[in-house]
Amino acid sequence: MKKTLRIIIVLSALFVLAFANAACSPQKPPIRIAISAWAGVEPAELAAQLGYYEKRGVEVEMARFSAYSDSIAALVDGKVDAGMHTLDDAIRYFSTGRDVRIVLLTDYSFGGDGLVARPGLETLADLRGVKIGVEVGTVGHLSLLKILELGGLTTNDVTVVSIPAWEIQQYMLDGKIDAGVTWEPYLTSTAEMMGGKILITSRDYPETIITTMTFDAGTLAERPDDVQKVVAAYFDALEYIKQNPQDAYQRMGQAEGVSTAEFEAHVAGIQYLDLVANLDLFGAEGEGRLYNQTDVITEFLFEQGVIQLQPAASQLIDPRFVRELGK
Repeated sequence: MKKTLRIIIVLSALFVLAFANAACSPQKPPIRIAISAWAGVEPAELAAQLGYYEKRGVEVEMARFSAYSDSIAALVDGKVDAGMHTLDDAIRYFSTGRDVRIVLLTDYSFGGDGLVARPGLETLADLRGVKIGVEVGTVGHLSLLKILELGGLTTNDVTVVSIPAWEIQQYMLDGKIDAGVTWEPYLTSTAEMMGGKILITSRDYPETIITTMTFDAGTLAERPDDVQKVVAAYFDALEYIKQNPQDAYQRMGQAEGVSTAEFEAHVAGIQYLDLVANLDLFGAEGEGRLYNQTDVITEFLFEQGVIQLQPAASQLIDPRFVRELGK
């Protein structure tokens, strides 16, 4: 009896000690992800709404910004752990000293960007001698070079006017430029308002404008298991979109403050990149198309004087989390 009592006392003491240690252990802070309105990145928000992060065992806080530039600043300033940013922007702030890694690709523009022209310009060949607005030094500028090449033209055949993409519409309405490179909804609305025409879209130059989930390198080093869970939950959300598109569009549209129909229209201009597509783009042992595209954009930004250093693609890209899910 005494032996039994002694065992009970010891077990009780161990239980109390374990409980006390658990109570005193510091809780890991949530992983904060910066996001702004773009249909391609909203699966990260959907994963939060559906509780997929919790199901995977990680706490995530979505930090939503009305201005895309503010979401970039949040990651650069260390206020968040990750951001949903375009490949060219990730290259840009990596080259200025922000140690980050791209862990997955969310989408690429597939009709959501393009070139709109005033009435009378019917083909790319008609662009010869006109003024074209584009935000110089951005991936939109790189897109313009591709567009001109497809039309058998070069920048010597046109006058390039540097304008922020969201101001292209007003410049065209004011008659200051004849055509412009921009994105939806400005692309379609500008054509409609002017009676003009969209001459070409990113469907003709896919995998140029790519969006990513980019993580702070310190977070990756300290919490790789949690980052793996975040990546897995993201792809869970993509699968939900495939199975329940209308409900998913309604939820994601609500997060952006737009109707389900409007959000669905935005989705039509992108190509979501699921796990299979990510594995294809990352490739094996640094041989995927993503590495080549990163080098192309890096060289372009360097030539334009936007960045002063040219990081190798392998310095910026971290494929291990995607590859782990592909095993």
